[in-house]
Amino acid sequence: MRSLFFTLLLLIIATVLGGFATWQLKEGSLERILGTPPTDIGEKIYPDFQPEKVARIIITTGQQTARFVKSETGWEATSPWTDRMDARAALAILTFANTTSVEDRAPRDDLDPSLIGLDTGNSQVRLENEDGESLAFFRLGRRTPWLNLPEGENPQPIPTTYLLPLESGRKTHVYAATGDILPLFKDGFKFLRDHRPFYFNPLALQKIRIRTSQGELTLGRETAQSPWRIVKPLELPTNPAAVKKLLEGLFELQATKLSDRSDVTLPSSDTAMENSQIALLPFGAEKETVLEIFPPDSSDSRETQAIISDRPGTLFTLPLKVEQNLISISDLPLTVNDLRDPTLSNLNIASIRGIAIEPSTSPLILISRQPPSPWMATIAGREEPANEQRLYELLKAITDTRAVAFETDAAPEDLSPWGLDKPILSLTFLAENNQTLGIAFGLDTRGNLFAKRKDSATIMRLENSFLEKIAVRPHEWRHARLWSVNRVDLKTLIRDADGQPPLKLRYDFLGETWKAYQSGQEVTSNLDPARANFLLGLLENIEVSQWLGPNDEDALQALDSPLLTFVLTENTVDEFGDPTGEKSQTLSLAVDPKSRNVYGRLSGESSLFTLAPELFLKLSISLLDNE
Repeated sequence: MRSLFFTLLLLIIATVLGGFATWQLKEGSLERILGTPPTDIGEKIYPDFQPEKVARIIITTGQQTARFVKSETGWEATSPWTDRMDARAALAILTFANTTSVEDRAPRDDLDPSLIGLDTGNSQVRLENEDGESLAFFRLGRRTPWLNLPEGENPQPIPTTYLLPLESGRKTHVYAATGDILPLFKDGFKFLRDHRPFYFNPLALQKIRIRTSQGELTLGRETAQSPWRIVKPLELPTNPAAVKKLLEGLFELQATKLSDRSDVTLPSSDTAMENSQIALLPFGAEKETVLEIFPPDSSDSRETQAIISDRPGTLFTLPLKVEQNLISISDLPLTVNDLRDPTLSNLNIASIRGIAIEPSTSPLILISRQPPSPWMATIAGREEPANEQRLYELLKAITDTRAVAFETDAAPEDLSPWGLDKPILSLTFLAENNQTLGIAFGLDTRGNLFAKRKDSATIMRLENSFLEKIAVRPHEWRHARLWSVNRVDLKTLIRDADGQPPLKLRYDFLGETWKAYQSGQEVTSNLDPARANFLLGLLENIEVSQWLGPNDEDALQALDSPLLTFVLTENTVDEFGDPTGEKSQTLSLAVDPKSRNVYGRLSGESSLFTLAPELFLKLSISLLDNE
């Protein structure tokens, strides 16, 4: 017969096991009683953490505690100050809790808390949801000696930090956890307080109002997809790069110091108009967020103070002058001339049908076309194909040129101070819809170049180099093709190279054969036909780099001693194809030893020209095997 003691023991064991079973059915596990098994190496410490559910962040370091709550506009601090939390810091804390994983671990009792920084004075982080339930609760020690090296190409080492989970049942092990957010908690949590006065979505802004000592202006746009325009004091297009710089600068503008406004005596309201202002208004908002910047203490001050309307208790100390690695007030484009579009014009190249070039010292040049026909140049009533390189240079200059400065937006009737009463050059562009754009250019008494659109009262100053990009002489608009050579009609080609006897070539088009003569003797056996064909191809398609006037001194001096001369003789025919005789053309080429420019002259033409040096080298190839 079993003893009473044995029976009671069995009853107790059955009761305990039944209790465990009931607890497991209720809680899903026995972790609250027996403790959570330690997290394995490589696994997340908080695998079920959901950052979007965090509504409160509580951080304790030593005797100080900081509390933050999520609001409709972002994270806000409730202690030790009432102010906006730096969204970047909040993101870093939540990302750490969401991603930190185990690099190594050890039983808590095996480690000296003072050596790993888990004694008094360490940082403790608690993340809670709306109901106050803990989503992550841990204590951070010092940075560990180990680094985590992720997989992949060129991995960047990740530091690790001693971490002790503080949830019930998880305090048995200390982990080397990937990541390090300890710097955020230094110096009384100052890095958790947002040092940026503005926190906004650039895509949601509708209006930017700026007031400085140089005046007041307003930028605006109708929709989030519309371009920014200056709407006050004038309606002007903006420079997209300058607006981008302004938005990025305002977003990154950061105080070097934050103070409580109640601790500082601010300038009186009597001097309020001396303050600068930057105000932002998002779409759908009724009230601006206004940054008010006080004048600096002196002209040498590198910092100044400011307040912002949506953080009334905070005083900002902002960089005033250029500082390394910081955006300063002086970095921001804050004037009309800083933000306006500085381009000379915004022509739609594809729509242009005509261009009138009116120099003050040479004839009118008309450039026109009707697609798909090519561009034609009309000078003194004579029409011929236009030089497309000169056209490209003109259109590039007119669309790429930026104003150096804006002289006035209210040009008076007397334009003589800018030389615009008698322009040295006028350009008129005609679009396919018959709209026109006229621009006049003038030089003042000091030689500065100015431009004024005929439909605008704005005068802008340009770099003088602009004029060098506009071809204003009739010969410059001549097509780049040098001559018309047809190998079908070619009879003879004579090449006279400096220092060698002239080489005469006879060409038979039907047989595609050559005969060569030099110094009165036939040298056909020494001629390389492939080189001769290559040379003929070059001569057929030769194009000049630039046409010059007939009195260009450098060209004339070089061509006194040509290095290479070609004489081409062709058979001529009438409109029925019957032979009518012969015609010859002579091409002379020379190189300026100083500038290395290649100059040329064609018989029967008054204009001189330049050739590309590489083309001259190709034209100089040896044709005979014994040369």
